[in-house]
Amino acid sequence: MPDNMQGAHAPETLDTAALRGKLTNRMWWTCIRNTVIYALMAFGVPPLGAAANRAGMSWIFVIGGPMILIGIFGLLGTLRTVPIAVLLTRTCRKALAQYSFDKFCPQITKVDGAAATKGRPKSMTLSLHTAEGQETPLMRMDPVPRSAPWRNPWPEGIEKGVYVAGDFPFGAVGYVPSSGTFFLMQPDDWEATAHDRKQASPDRATRAKDADLTRRII
Repeated sequence: MPDNMQGAHAPETLDTAALRGKLTNRMWWTCIRNTVIYALMAFGVPPLGAAANRAGMSWIFVIGGPMILIGIFGLLGTLRTVPIAVLLTRTCRKALAQYSFDKFCPQITKVDGAAATKGRPKSMTLSLHTAEGQETPLMRMDPVPRSAPWRNPWPEGIEKGVYVAGDFPFGAVGYVPSSGTFFLMQPDDWEATAHDRKQASPDRATRAKDADLTRRII
């Protein structure tokens, strides 16, 4: 793979430093928001339901019961995903400290196709195409932060093209300008792309190491 196959130059260069801060804020806002919402449902509904029951509205538990269950499972799910979100965000931040969103891939191909939009697959894979027609290796991707379980797992608007910061044999951060969402991606077949990483120049290898992309993250 050519060393410079990292995407076509974008129509405009994005402010990577500002987007790096936006990524962190978005991750923490999502975690805090979901934690508060589910905690209110799990622990706030029972006393309200008890008060309503004392007031003669015994039917309130028909509504409150499912809300409590959703709150409990939602809170457990959110707390379980926080460490993963922190790890992915940390990797993305380190990558954006080394690379800039100065490349644009106008076309992507969802290799998982329509099946990946139903439920939540174990992994989502895609290939990106530069304006010159070059195609990246098959990449595994993970949104940062992840979308809610009931939503389409693919970042909204990803079909319209993405900005890329990184080096594909090692990994990269994608940014979807139409929806403002981020995702981390690395080669789906890590072993098959080992040769490209070994052939990378010392500067590229050092940069990828500083970006924490010399090991398999996702």
